[in-house]
This record gives sequence, C-alpha cells and structure tokens, in this order.
Amino acid sequence: MDDLRKEFDELMKKDEEVCEGDSCETEKEKEEYPDYVIELTTKMLVPDRCGIYFSKKDFREMGLASELSISLKQRIRMATDLLKSIFTYDDMIKIFGIINILIDHRIGTYNELSETFPHTKEHFDIHTKKAEKLKKDLARILADNKE
Repeated sequence: MDDLRKEFDELMKKDEEVCEGDSCETEKEKEEYPDYVIELTTKMLVPDRCGIYFSKKDFREMGLASELSISLKQRIRMATDLLKSIFTYDDMIKIFGIINILIDHRIGTYNELSETFPHTKEHFDIHTKKAEKLKKDLARILADNKE
C-alpha cells in the first residue's frame, strides 16, 4: 500500500509540470507573468469574447512583424509566447500596435461583408463591438503599465 501511495504522489508531481519539447514550466513559473498575459490570452483565444478568430498564422505573423520567431504550436502557447516576449513598455506598444492593426483589418472585412450582404450586418456588428472592446482593453493595459 505504501508503494501505491508513493506512485500516486510521483504521478501528482508530474501533473504539476507542463512540459513541451525541451522547456518545462511549473505552476509557480506560470504565475510570475503579468496579469495582462492571462487576461489577453483568455480573450484572444475565444472569438466569442473578442469577436475575432486569431489563427496560428495570425500569431506567427504578429510575431514576425514584431521581429520574434514564434514557432507553430497550439494557439494558446503561441499567444502566450507572443505576450511573454514583452519586456519593456516599448515592446508592449509595438506588439499591441500590431494586434490593433490586425483587429482594424478584421473590422474592415466585417464592414465590407455587411455592406455586400446587408442581412449579415447585425451579426457582424456584434463581432465588431467585441473587437472594439478588445482594442479598449489593450489601451487600458497600456495605460496601466505606463512607466
């Protein structure tokens, strides 16, 4: 019975670590990142919250535009890697600016589609409002973290 308990304890310790490839993060290391990383990843990964679907390609292009090499992984890891690469306020301005450009592009697409297909306007207006809210959240985070 003691051996079973030891095996169970070892299994629980392994579950506390998240490993992908060569990098392993414990739960403690995850908590060291700023709150905005968690807030933005939870919003950006759920289109119902932000009105936009950010694909792997979008995260990769945002990384390349900000001179980062973000490898293809799960969307959550790519978003987290992008946001964790912010070390200075200037980095934050640069990356948030790139995100805003992508949001503006999608809003433009939504507007174009709602003009072309008027019966979809109500649907795209909902997504546009959510996207505008995400832009306001980015501006708020920038203001909160100003040096």
